[in-house]
This record gives sequence, C-alpha cells and structure tokens, in this order.
Amino acid sequence: MNRSEKEAFVEELGGGLVSSQAFALLSFSKLSVEDVTAFRLGLGRNNIKVKVVKNTLAKRALEQTPFKELEPQFEGPMMLAYGPGDPVAIAKTLCEWAQKEGFGLKLKGGVAMGQLLSEAQFKALSKLPGRNELLVGFAWALKSQPTKFLYALQEIPKRMAYALVALKAKKEQSSKT
Repeated sequence: MNRSEKEAFVEELGGGLVSSQAFALLSFSKLSVEDVTAFRLGLGRNNIKVKVVKNTLAKRALEQTPFKELEPQFEGPMMLAYGPGDPVAIAKTLCEWAQKEGFGLKLKGGVAMGQLLSEAQFKALSKLPGRNELLVGFAWALKSQPTKFLYALQEIPKRMAYALVALKAKKEQSSKT
C-alpha cells in the first residue's frame, strides 16, 4: 500500500467510524482464514463491516474522530467492527461471536451512540432489548387498552342476554306452577 492508498484508507475508516451507531475493538488470535471468513459473512448479513487494520493506521483514523481515548487499546492483532444500524443489535451480534467456544475473539471495548464503552459496558448493552423488540412492546402496550375496552363493551350485551334468558326461564317456571 502506498502513501496515497493509506491516506484514502484512513479517511474512509475514520468516516465509517464516525457515521456508525456503534463500533467495537476486537482482539483476535488463533483465528483461521475460514473462521475470519465465516465471521465477516455472519456480520455482513447484519450490515456490520469488519476491518483488520494495522494499529498505526487505526490510530490515525481515530485521530479524526472524537474517540482518541481508544488509541492505547490498539495492541496486537486488532479488528474493527462497525455498522450504521441499531447499536444494541450490533453489540448482540458481536458478543455472540465473541462468546463462541474455541473462537479466538476478545472484545476490548467500543463506542455506542457516541459514548465510549468498556468491555463490560458493551456486553451489558448487548443484553438490552433491541430497537425492534422495543417497538413491538410499545405497539402491544398501545393495543392492549383499546382491546380490553372492546372486550368490556362486548360483555355488556352478553350479560344482558343471559339476564333476559334467565328472566324468561323464571317467568316460564312461575307460570307453570
């Protein structure tokens, strides 16, 4: 890679990190080419990009962002995973891959919605419900009260009908005796 290609790469990476809702620093060791390929394809389905970067280029890319405090964490082989989607979904996906047994991937920290996160905070974020789950819950909450009201309205005529049937049966029984 010549100087102009490196500069273009650093600019592209910095722009990708700034525009993403969340990104994570991943340390990897003992990953085979097949594992890295499976990892990239798995994350690609969720619109998450993965870049294996030289630490010097990653540090230069971070200089263009408000996340310069992450620079000391770049030691050893590192990967950056970032995406424009839901930060909780990104965190869940990355934590699932990091927890796979025999998969040499370690989450070192990251950023979500502009906030620096430690490894523990990133894992805690992955345990929250995602945007879609929250929207479904909200829709069910909105739907439940009108539904209960309609069931209550439906009960009034039913009870009236039961009362009339019981009254008719009582009058018929009293007229027989």
